[in-house]
Amino acid sequence: MLPGLISVSLLAAALVLALQLLYLRAGNTSWQERDNTGAELQYSRSMSVSMVNKWIPVHNRGVARFELQRWDAAADDFQQAASLAPAERQCTVRLNWSLALESGADALRDADDVPGALVRYTQAQVVLADTTCPNEPAPGGGTLADAWNEARQRVESKTSEGNANWTPPEKSTTSEERTDELDERAKQAQEERQRAEEQGSGSEPVDGGSGERNW
Repeated sequence: MLPGLISVSLLAAALVLALQLLYLRAGNTSWQERDNTGAELQYSRSMSVSMVNKWIPVHNRGVARFELQRWDAAADDFQQAASLAPAERQCTVRLNWSLALESGADALRDADDVPGALVRYTQAQVVLADTTCPNEPAPGGGTLADAWNEARQRVESKTSEGNANWTPPEKSTTSEERTDELDERAKQAQEERQRAEEQGSGSEPVDGGSGERNW
């Protein structure tokens, strides 16, 4: 490749990296100012030009969406970030991923959608089961291993509670099944009437009405 083309390529890459960093910093500033909608926008822009550390803007967008209580969207971002993040960052990303799933499950449970909540609680359990967290300090205090253990116990407890309080709905009867049932009942009633008529014909009053034949 010609030296000039190399220089142009390097310059373009530098500009893209600069844009990525610019949008990322703008997103961080918006998030710190509690403008999560603005942060989501800036992180999305950073993702569109991301060349290195691609997991960072999508993870941070998940944080902004979590703050906006867009649980499913946040979980999707954390899932994508987990597929891109290096091994040493997997614990943090996956803890956030499971928390987004758990929060979405809580919202469904509060809306009386227990089956939907149980699905997400189970998904959170799967994420945590595939996560290994070191005994390193966690941002909220304690260690990452402690945070993982607390999350696991919390989700398991909610899953058990949901299973205990949920009664599967009775099987609904279709219109065709109801029609068949009515036809069967009508048939049985007709047969019972015929049997009653046959049994009653021998004692039916004749002539004098005594109930007995008098010849």
